[in-house]
Amino acid sequence: MGMAASQARWISLAARKTNVEYEGQQINQARMALSNQSSELWNQLYSMEVPTAPSTTDYTKTQYTFDSGDISQTISNIQDADYTDSDGIHYNSYVTYYSKVSEYTGIRNTNSNPQVQYIQPSEGEHEGYYMIGTKKVSCLNTVDRTDTSSTAAWGTYSAQLDQIANDWPDTQLAKDWSSFKNDGTTSALDNIYFWTDSSGKVNFASKTATTADSLDACLQDKTAALHSYYADYQTTNKEVSKYAIVDYDASGRATSVQFEGSSVVHDLKATSVTDDNAYNDAMNQYNYEQQVYEKKVQDINAKTEQIQTEDRTLELRLKALDTEQNALQTEMDAVHKIISKNIESTFKTFES
Repeated sequence: MGMAASQARWISLAARKTNVEYEGQQINQARMALSNQSSELWNQLYSMEVPTAPSTTDYTKTQYTFDSGDISQTISNIQDADYTDSDGIHYNSYVTYYSKVSEYTGIRNTNSNPQVQYIQPSEGEHEGYYMIGTKKVSCLNTVDRTDTSSTAAWGTYSAQLDQIANDWPDTQLAKDWSSFKNDGTTSALDNIYFWTDSSGKVNFASKTATTADSLDACLQDKTAALHSYYADYQTTNKEVSKYAIVDYDASGRATSVQFEGSSVVHDLKATSVTDDNAYNDAMNQYNYEQQVYEKKVQDINAKTEQIQTEDRTLELRLKALDTEQNALQTEMDAVHKIISKNIESTFKTFES
């Protein structure tokens, strides 16, 4: 190979070697970026909080009950207290419990199919009347208000309407009754009608009202719902809180309770009660969080696998470049020797 050809070849090899080195640097930078991405994904995975399944013990508490006569009362809360009454009796607790209480209450009936009818007056009658199904409806103004005996209907109806008006003050029924009671407006009684239902309850309803639940409204619209009202005793769980003396055993469990103002000591029965609804809600939340967690792990694993695939491809390319670079260096060394020999031969020619 001549001098010119050798030099041209060497320059070509050097240029290719430079390109190979540059490509290798680019690959190393790309692999470094992939490594940073992989490290970031690992940090995300490491920082993720693994969901913990709820335990029934977290939703289970000791519930105390005591017997008061034939009724079992349930204690909902016992708080520490430091209270001394006027008799010098010291109470160490403030106890809240639910007691079954019978209260006289105004109750609303919703009659979705009232079958309100108006019967026209027969010959010789002055007025017609309403019927609800098979029950005849009467106007309250027809009741004798002068009969004050203990068995008089008016006294019974008055007590019932007092309670209904107290519990349902925004109804037309309450407004009419209050108008009569407070202002003596007897014409207000013309808008109050009553009947006895199949359960023996005396129901009261308005003839007309601004709402679509009166007798006339249901007479005009057979799909309308009639609201009627009656009063009766209802047994409800009422929350009661009192100071009390609570005794405990060696394990810290309450064994008896004596309430303020009473000399009766009630034995306490302890049972473990689990709030199933709260536990089920917590389990549903856990299942959701577990699904979200597993999805994130799958996404991170998929991205990591993709990064590893790209890195292996770059690694193989880098090895190929290393092999090519070594081959180029070997060939450049050989060409360099040829050039050196050509130079040496040229100098010898000039010397001779």
